[in-house]
Amino acid sequence: MPSFLKNPKVIVGTLVILWIAYVIYNNLEKSVDFRLLPFNLLTLQLRVSAVVIASALFGALATIVIQFLWKRRSKNAVSPAPVASSSTAP
Repeated sequence: MPSFLKNPKVIVGTLVILWIAYVIYNNLEKSVDFRLLPFNLLTLQLRVSAVVIASALFGALATIVIQFLWKRRSKNAVSPAPVASSSTAP
């Protein structure tokens, strides 16, 4: 068995991917009703699998954008000027 398969990150990542595949597969045909306006004036019907996939894509893209903006902000940050100390030797 390759050593990378013994890494806990690989094991947990595999379990998460298998769980997501299970959720999508078992909810492929089920749908969810979103009532956008009161009194059933506007109802949006989406499949559960579409909601799960869209949520995952949004989360991944939001994470990438936030990391990019965070790194860009930290590169452009102005560091404070060094404080000159006036210490006298005894």
